[in-house]
Amino acid sequence: MSDYGEQNEDPCRGGGGTSAERTFAFVLLFIVFFGCGGLAMISDSYVVRVLAAALAYTACVMIYGFARNKNGVPRYLFTCPVVVSQYPRLAKRHAAFLVAETAFLAIALRYLPLPPVGASRAEDGNDLLAAIPLGVLALVEIFMNRGVLERAHNDRFGEPSEPDDSESTLSILGRDQ
Repeated sequence: MSDYGEQNEDPCRGGGGTSAERTFAFVLLFIVFFGCGGLAMISDSYVVRVLAAALAYTACVMIYGFARNKNGVPRYLFTCPVVVSQYPRLAKRHAAFLVAETAFLAIALRYLPLPPVGASRAEDGNDLLAAIPLGVLALVEIFMNRGVLERAHNDRFGEPSEPDDSESTLSILGRDQ
């Protein structure tokens, strides 16, 4: 089942601890996410808003694409050989999503009205109108990236997505041989 040798233990999912490097990387990503997101919302410069939003979007996708989630979704280590082999594919996909994100944001900033003189951006609410579709776009990319990483792990290590899924599927189809 494996094209990469006879290694049966997944280095990404082995070991339960968190390293200092991984913690530092995630703290840095959270700082970039919240800092650039805040800058995108308060800046008056069109270019700064678009660039800060792109950086915040990238940090968000990296945080939630590689972190462990409550629904039993496993974490992915940045240095895992399976993940590293998928970096070119993930980078191309992210570039396409960034183009979509930037195009949407450019159109939204062009056509959403500016707050009245004297009112703050926080009271305006138009940033929320632009943030909701960008959040949906980020979720789509995160789910797609996690699917790529899961398929890559399954191809290399032969892990089924659900441990008992094959038996229940065969019995439902009437193939209980």
